[in-house]
Amino acid sequence: MSARYLGPARAARRMSWFILFLVGVGLTVTLYFVKTHAQSARRDVRVLTKSIATEAAAIRVLRAELAYLESPARLSELNDVHLNLTPVDPSQERNANEIELLFPLNEAMSEVKSDGVGQ
Repeated sequence: MSARYLGPARAARRMSWFILFLVGVGLTVTLYFVKTHAQSARRDVRVLTKSIATEAAAIRVLRAELAYLESPARLSELNDVHLNLTPVDPSQERNANEIELLFPLNEAMSEVKSDGVGQ
């Protein structure tokens, strides 16, 4: 009998060490991929945060420009220089019935149909 042969217990111990080694390798590989994914996610968060800050600054600039463009003093000055518009006099305002009496569309439509153009 050989002194090295200890039977099935030694074979089972070697098999268990081999399985533990494989589990260790598998966990190491998994840890590497998780770490790499976390680093790329962190990098993406930094890029997105920087992009959000840039967009927020652009929005602030656009709001300031819009406030300037819509300012009543500026619009009044542009009106005085280019258009010379005056406020609407209440006597110039009409409701729908008055407009229909002033500009009858029914007569114009009947003329178009009698000419044969509207058919």
